[in-house]
Amino acid sequence: MIALAALFAPWSAKNLYFGFSVFAIPILAMIMVSWVRSQKNIQQCQGQLILLKGNKVHWQNARWEMTQPPWFSRYGMMLSLRALEQPKGFHHKPAIRLWVASDSMPPQMWRYLNQLMRQYPDT
Repeated sequence: MIALAALFAPWSAKNLYFGFSVFAIPILAMIMVSWVRSQKNIQQCQGQLILLKGNKVHWQNARWEMTQPPWFSRYGMMLSLRALEQPKGFHHKPAIRLWVASDSMPPQMWRYLNQLMRQYPDT
């Protein structure tokens, strides 16, 4: 927010070109770097989520256990997951929170998944 405020703040005519480039170029560079990081994180978190019996899911070639009931919103659901098994040679995977967006699937599939997830805990 501060970066955008500084970018759009009124500049005097004398310092327009020098003042704009001194502040705007680093701010724009920071915004671009944060956008690239954000897009990279989003791409890493994409994948097929398979719901298994017993509050378990399969996601990104690993089995995960739901540690808490899902948190629901109009726009998606938040899943709290913990890795069940660890591949050889890998460090312990921490518990994660996975956001499943409602617009990532057709409306019928979303309603069905929502109904299934509201039955937590599944025994």
